[in-house]
Amino acid sequence: MVETRERPLSLSYRRPADRSERAVLEDALGSIAINPRSDLAEVFSGVALGGITLLVIGPVALLIAWTLQYLTGMSFGTSNMWLATAGCWLAGWGVLSGLKVAARRNRLASLRRALAADLASGEVQEESWRFVEAVGFQEAEKLPLIYMLHADNGATVAFEETRLLGRERGPNEAFQSCAPSDAVLVRGARSAVLISENYSGPALPLLDIHPLRLPREERPTHGTPVDRPWMAVGPWLSGRSTLV
Repeated sequence: MVETRERPLSLSYRRPADRSERAVLEDALGSIAINPRSDLAEVFSGVALGGITLLVIGPVALLIAWTLQYLTGMSFGTSNMWLATAGCWLAGWGVLSGLKVAARRNRLASLRRALAADLASGEVQEESWRFVEAVGFQEAEKLPLIYMLHADNGATVAFEETRLLGRERGPNEAFQSCAPSDAVLVRGARSAVLISENYSGPALPLLDIHPLRLPREERPTHGTPVDRPWMAVGPWLSGRSTLV
């Protein structure tokens, strides 16, 4: 059960960044680079993947069409039509890859602007968290856990086990929760880039470990507050709910 407090201990405020924190933000800004060759290679990879699927689906579709034509006498298109269809299939895969590249570029551009704004303002956001409940989510038994921690102010924060431990848990290592009960997180005020993390207090036991079925690109990153009610986090990560 969540501890009841007249005044939650979890709080967040902005303050001036010190020299080391500015250095982290500067390094993060400097690491953002757009590589046209890499983007072009990703588009070509998408077309190549479309070609592989075409090699599998194409002969099956042709066999079905020829069989139906033999049995019914109906024509299912000329060879030019089939070639045009194959070209559209490959073009579609290329367009999808191009859209993914464009979306990633937009995210990087937004992050670059936010980091520049953080450096211009000279501010960071410091968050002190007191957690009272912890639940784990795991894609497979051998993979690292994602911890979802419930704070005393009702918020939920996601943590990755490998980041909390500083390493991957060994295959024969006995499981032991590393969910922190207290944390101090410092991040960019606008970019939300995590600058530093400090944990204290006894580890919280996991109430349960649920299957993790949310697509990897939609999962919360380490140290990120989740904009969902605590009771909605489980269905969301387990793939039972699409509600925002």
